[in-house]
Amino acid sequence: MRILVGVDGSEAAQRAAHHAFGLASRLADSVTLVHVLPPPPVLSEPAVVPNIAELERQVYESGKAVLDKLAGEGRDRGVQVETQILSGPAAEVLAEAAKADDVELVTVGSRGRTLVGSILLGGTSHRLVHICKKPVLIVH
Repeated sequence: MRILVGVDGSEAAQRAAHHAFGLASRLADSVTLVHVLPPPPVLSEPAVVPNIAELERQVYESGKAVLDKLAGEGRDRGVQVETQILSGPAAEVLAEAAKADDVELVTVGSRGRTLVGSILLGGTSHRLVHICKKPVLIVH
Protein backbone atom coordinates (compact mmCIF):
# COMPACT_ATOMS: atom_id res chain seq x y z
CA MET A 1 0.00 0.00 0.00
CA ARG A 2 1.23 3.45 -0.90
CA ILE A 3 0.03 6.85 0.28
CA LEU A 4 0.25 9.68 -2.25
CA VAL A 5 0.69 13.14 -0.72
CA GLY A 6 0.34 16.42 -2.60
CA VAL A 7 2.73 19.03 -1.21
CA ASP A 8 3.16 22.67 -2.15
CA GLY A 9 5.26 24.07 0.69
CA SER A 10 2.31 25.33 2.72
CA GLU A 11 1.88 24.53 6.41
CA ALA A 12 -1.28 22.57 5.58
CA ALA A 13 0.65 20.40 3.11
CA GLN A 14 3.37 19.81 5.69
CA ARG A 15 0.72 18.67 8.18
CA ALA A 16 -0.70 16.34 5.51
CA ALA A 17 2.75 14.84 4.89
CA HIS A 18 3.40 14.33 8.61
CA HIS A 19 -0.01 12.70 9.01
CA ALA A 20 0.77 10.39 6.08
CA PHE A 21 4.12 9.47 7.68
CA GLY A 22 2.28 8.47 10.85
CA LEU A 23 -0.18 6.35 8.90
CA ALA A 24 2.56 4.82 6.79
CA SER A 25 4.57 3.75 9.80
CA ARG A 26 1.58 1.64 10.86
CA LEU A 27 -0.35 0.80 7.69
CA ALA A 28 1.49 1.46 4.45
CA ASP A 29 4.59 0.32 2.61
CA SER A 30 5.58 3.78 1.44
CA VAL A 31 4.70 7.41 0.91
CA THR A 32 5.11 9.26 -2.37
CA LEU A 33 5.37 13.02 -2.03
CA VAL A 34 4.25 14.84 -5.17
CA HIS A 35 4.91 18.48 -5.93
CA VAL A 36 2.92 19.76 -8.90
CA LEU A 37 4.42 22.56 -10.91
CA PRO A 38 1.97 24.97 -12.48
CA PRO A 39 1.50 24.68 -16.23
CA PRO A 40 3.90 26.89 -18.20
CA PRO A 41 2.54 30.39 -18.74
CA VAL A 42 1.00 31.23 -22.08
CA LEU A 43 2.04 34.74 -22.94
CA SER A 44 1.13 36.79 -25.96
CA GLU A 45 4.18 39.00 -25.42
CA PRO A 46 7.46 37.14 -24.81
CA ALA A 47 8.99 40.36 -23.42
CA VAL A 48 6.63 40.27 -20.41
CA VAL A 49 8.84 37.69 -18.70
CA PRO A 50 12.36 38.14 -20.04
CA ASN A 51 13.64 34.76 -18.96
CA ILE A 52 10.89 32.15 -18.67
CA ALA A 53 13.44 29.34 -18.49
CA GLU A 54 15.03 30.93 -15.40
CA LEU A 55 11.62 31.39 -13.77
CA GLU A 56 10.72 27.76 -14.46
CA ARG A 57 14.08 26.62 -13.04
CA GLN A 58 13.49 28.61 -9.85
CA VAL A 59 9.98 27.16 -9.44
CA TYR A 60 11.36 23.64 -10.00
CA GLU A 61 14.21 24.15 -7.50
CA SER A 62 11.79 25.52 -4.92
CA GLY A 63 9.55 22.44 -5.31
CA LYS A 64 12.54 20.11 -5.11
CA ALA A 65 13.67 21.77 -1.88
CA VAL A 66 10.21 21.28 -0.35
CA LEU A 67 10.23 17.60 -1.38
CA ASP A 68 13.77 16.97 -0.14
CA LYS A 69 13.03 18.50 3.28
CA LEU A 70 9.82 16.54 3.79
CA ALA A 71 11.31 13.31 2.43
CA GLY A 72 14.13 13.60 4.96
CA GLU A 73 11.62 14.07 7.78
CA GLY A 74 9.70 10.98 6.67
CA ARG A 75 12.84 8.86 6.38
CA ASP A 76 13.90 10.02 9.86
CA ARG A 77 10.62 8.48 11.07
CA GLY A 78 11.47 5.18 9.38
CA VAL A 79 9.13 5.61 6.42
CA GLN A 80 10.08 4.68 2.85
CA VAL A 81 9.61 7.93 0.93
CA GLU A 82 9.73 8.63 -2.80
CA THR A 83 9.33 12.01 -4.46
CA GLN A 84 7.96 13.17 -7.79
CA ILE A 85 7.74 16.52 -9.51
CA LEU A 86 4.92 16.69 -12.03
CA SER A 87 3.37 19.53 -14.01
CA GLY A 88 -0.17 20.62 -14.75
CA PRO A 89 -3.39 21.42 -12.90
CA ALA A 90 -2.73 20.10 -9.38
CA ALA A 91 -6.00 18.25 -8.68
CA GLU A 92 -6.04 16.57 -12.06
CA VAL A 93 -2.36 15.58 -11.86
CA LEU A 94 -2.78 14.10 -8.37
CA ALA A 95 -5.93 12.21 -9.41
CA GLU A 96 -4.08 10.76 -12.39
CA ALA A 97 -1.09 9.74 -10.25
CA ALA A 98 -3.49 8.09 -7.79
CA LYS A 99 -4.67 5.69 -10.50
CA ALA A 100 -1.58 3.53 -9.88
CA ASP A 101 -2.63 0.13 -8.53
CA ASP A 102 -0.59 0.38 -5.32
CA VAL A 103 -1.95 3.80 -4.28
CA GLU A 104 -4.57 3.30 -1.57
CA LEU A 105 -4.95 6.84 -0.24
CA VAL A 106 -4.34 10.40 -1.39
CA THR A 107 -3.58 13.00 1.27
CA VAL A 108 -3.55 16.76 0.84
CA GLY A 109 -3.67 19.76 3.11
CA SER A 110 -6.49 22.20 3.41
CA ARG A 111 -5.95 25.89 3.55
CA GLY A 112 -8.88 26.12 5.95
CA ARG A 113 -11.29 27.67 3.49
CA THR A 114 -14.96 27.41 4.17
CA LEU A 115 -16.99 25.17 1.89
CA VAL A 116 -18.41 28.20 0.09
CA GLY A 117 -14.96 29.76 -0.29
CA SER A 118 -13.54 26.50 -1.57
CA ILE A 119 -16.27 26.18 -4.19
CA LEU A 120 -15.88 29.78 -5.29
CA LEU A 121 -12.08 29.63 -5.39
CA GLY A 122 -11.89 26.13 -6.85
CA GLY A 123 -9.50 24.81 -4.22
CA THR A 124 -7.30 21.85 -5.14
CA SER A 125 -8.49 19.71 -2.24
CA HIS A 126 -12.15 20.35 -3.06
CA ARG A 127 -11.64 19.51 -6.73
CA LEU A 128 -9.57 16.43 -5.89
CA VAL A 129 -12.31 14.98 -3.70
CA HIS A 130 -14.68 15.14 -6.66
CA ILE A 131 -12.45 13.72 -9.39
CA CYS A 132 -10.20 11.21 -7.62
CA LYS A 133 -11.28 7.56 -7.72
CA LYS A 134 -9.25 6.74 -4.58
CA PRO A 135 -10.01 7.82 -1.00
CA VAL A 136 -8.84 11.37 -0.27
CA LEU A 137 -7.84 12.52 3.21
CA ILE A 138 -7.81 16.29 3.70
CA VAL A 139 -5.72 17.34 6.70
CA HIS A 140 -6.57 20.65 8.36
